Amino acid sequence: MEKINLNSNEISVMWTQYIQNSLYVQILKYFFETVEDQETKDIVEKALALSERIEQEVKTIFKRENLPIPYGFSSKDVNLNAEKLFLDPFMIQFLEHTLKAGILAHGSTLMVSTRKDIRDLFSDTTQESVKLFNECIDLSLKKGLLVRPPSIEVQPEVEFINHKRYMSFFSNRPLNTVELTHLFEIIKTNTVGVMITMASAQTTDHQEVKDYMIRGMNISQKHVKVFKKIIEESYIDAPMGSNSYITNSHERVFSDKLMMHFMSVLSAAGQGNYSTASTASMRSDITLNYQRLSAEIAMYAKDGADIMIKNGWLEEPPQVPNREKLIKS
Repeated sequence: MEKINLNSNEISVMWTQYIQNSLYVQILKYFFETVEDQETKDIVEKALALSERIEQEVKTIFKRENLPIPYGFSSKDVNLNAEKLFLDPFMIQFLEHTLKAGILAHGSTLMVSTRKDIRDLFSDTTQESVKLFNECIDLSLKKGLLVRPPSIEVQPEVEFINHKRYMSFFSNRPLNTVELTHLFEIIKTNTVGVMITMASAQTTDHQEVKDYMIRGMNISQKHVKVFKKIIEESYIDAPMGSNSYITNSHERVFSDKLMMHFMSVLSAAGQGNYSTASTASMRSDITLNYQRLSAEIAMYAKDGADIMIKNGWLEEPPQVPNREKLIKS
C-alpha cells in the first residue's frame, strides 16, 4: 500500500492541536488536583484523558513522519502543589467554554484533513467532545450554575422586513433572536475571560505579564457592559453569570508562558466570535460595536505576541522552505 505523506493542512492543524492540548493538559491536571466535588472531578478527568490522548496521538504521527515534535507545554508549566485558585463552579464554566471551542477545532481539523487515520482520529474526538459537552451542561443545570439564555415572547406570525430602517444605524427596534443569541454568548465568554485574567494577574510576579492581564480584565469588563446595555435597551434582562469563582491565593500556578499563550488562544477565539456575530447582526449599531471592539482585541493580541516574542515564549509553526535563501546559499 502506497504511503501517503501528511499534507500542509494536516501538519498545520495537528501542530495547533498539539500545542493547545498540551496546554489544556496542564490546566486540567491542576483542576484534577484541586477539585472537591466528585461529579465535577469525573468530567475533569474525562476531559484530561481526551486532551492527553490527542497530544499523544499527534506526537506518534509526527514521529512516524519524521517531523519535529512541537515543544508545547509540559509539567514545568504548572505547579500541581499550589493551593486552590479556582472554585469548582469555575471549572464547570471553563469546561463548557473550552469544549465548545474543542468541538469547533476538532471539526475544523477533520474537514481540512485527507488521510484516513487523521480523519478517523478527529471524527472520534469530535464525538467525544460533544458527549463531554452534554455531560458538562447537564451537570451545570443540576447544580444551578448554568447561565440560561433570556426567555422571551416573539410575534405570533411570520413577518418580512419592509423597510431598510430595520438595518439602520439609528434603528431603535428591539433585538431579534439571532442578535440576542450572539450578545448573550459573548457576554458569557467575556465573563469567563474576566476570571482567567484576574487569576493570572494575582498569581504572576512578572510585572509586564501582570499589567497585560489587568488590561485584559478591564477590556473584558468593558465589553460586558457594552453588550449588556444593548440587551437591556430592549427591556430584556442580561445574563448574570458570576465572576467571583477565584480564591484569594497569590501562589503561582501556571508559567507566564502558558498564561500568555492561553490569552492568545482566547483572543483569537474572541475575534472569531465577534466576526461571526457582526455578520449575523442586522442592526448597524450592533455591527459597528462588534467591529470596533474586535479591533481592540486585535491590538491586545498583537501586544501579547510582542511580549511572548520578547521573552522567547512564542513557538514558531512549521514553515515552508525558504527557496530564495536556499538558492542564494
